[in-house]
Amino acid sequence: MLQSRRGFLIGAGSLLTTAFVKDARSFIRTNGRPLLAPPAQVVQTIYWYDRADDGHLLTLGEWRMDPPPAPTWREFFVKEGIRHQTDDEIEWICSEHLIAPEDFDDPVEERYWAQRFEIEDSPCAKAHRLLREINVGPDLETGKSPQLEFHIGAHPGDSSYWVNAKDELSLSLLQARLIDLKMPIKIAEGR
Repeated sequence: MLQSRRGFLIGAGSLLTTAFVKDARSFIRTNGRPLLAPPAQVVQTIYWYDRADDGHLLTLGEWRMDPPPAPTWREFFVKEGIRHQTDDEIEWICSEHLIAPEDFDDPVEERYWAQRFEIEDSPCAKAHRLLREINVGPDLETGKSPQLEFHIGAHPGDSSYWVNAKDELSLSLLQARLIDLKMPIKIAEGR
C-alpha cells in the first residue's frame, strides 16, 4: 500500500536548482542513466534496482529477500541490549516473546525473525526509515515525477517497508540532496 509520495524541494540555496534539473535531464537523455555526483565522503550506500514500471527500488545496503540465519534468543537479547538477568527481566522477556528461560539457547522463532527482518532489518526497511527522516521536499498528492514513493505492505498480511524512486531524475535529485545535506551516502546501481 502506498503510504506517501515526497517530491523534491528545488530552489536557491541548495544544489537542487532548476539549472541542475535541466542538466540532470540532459545527462539522462544522453547517457540513459541518472546523474549521480559522488559525495566527498562515503559511509553508506543506497542501492537502486530497476523495477520497470514501478520505478527504482531503494535499499540501504545490497538487496536481499531472505533474513540471515536466526540467532539464539540469548544472542538476540544481547545484541539488542535487552537485559535478561533478574527475575523481573526474565519474566517480562518470557511473556513478551512467549518463551521460557530454557528456550534462551534455542534459535529465535522463524516467523518472528522473518517479520522482524521485513519491518526492521531488511535493506528495504532500512532505506525506508532513513529516507523518511530526510527532508527532501513536500508530500505530494499526485504521481508526477520526480519523487520518492514510500510503501508499507503490498497486500493484506504483508508488513514489509520499501521506497521507490520514481525515475532516473528522482535518483539524481536524491543524490544531490544528500550531498547538499552533507550526508556521506552514495547512490549506486545494485547488481
